[in-house]
Amino acid sequence: LARHAGRGCCPGASPTGSPTTSRAGRIRGGAAHLRVQPRCRCGAECPNRVVQRGIRYDLCIFRTGDGRGWGVRTLQRIRKNSFVMEYVGEIITSEEAERRGQVYDRQGATYLFDLDYVEDVYTVDAAHYGNISHFVNHSCDPNLQVYNVFIENLDQRLPRIALFATRPIRAGEELTFDYNMH
Repeated sequence: LARHAGRGCCPGASPTGSPTTSRAGRIRGGAAHLRVQPRCRCGAECPNRVVQRGIRYDLCIFRTGDGRGWGVRTLQRIRKNSFVMEYVGEIITSEEAERRGQVYDRQGATYLFDLDYVEDVYTVDAAHYGNISHFVNHSCDPNLQVYNVFIENLDQRLPRIALFATRPIRAGEELTFDYNMH
């Protein structure tokens, strides 16, 4: 990512020298992806390492009342632009994802997330291995935004998928993102 206010963090990561995340670990600007450089010598509390610290909010899986199945809500307020969670699962090839997708379609559920930042080679399948993120529902007016994150990884076909708050989110509110990511 970049240097943060006066300290030599993540050298050479940004030609502008402006940070992508604030000291509070919130994303700034309209970055399409985040990158933590392998040369970063900062510790775990570096504001550019928010994804590595994992989920920091109390979240709850609940049964939706409108037939959408399960969902996720936050039990505490989330500030705009804050990292909320990472979408994790088994990394499979796109060919395997096509095969599994047909099975999942017959079952009426899918947890596939294409990693097509550069080219369509890999997919994350959270059906059997994952975290609370695979219960997050779709919305055309979401409160979470997807960001590709590259952490000590030079292969742009394998980003990590981070979900950040697009606006302040109230305690008790359902978390959603746009599956189509327009």
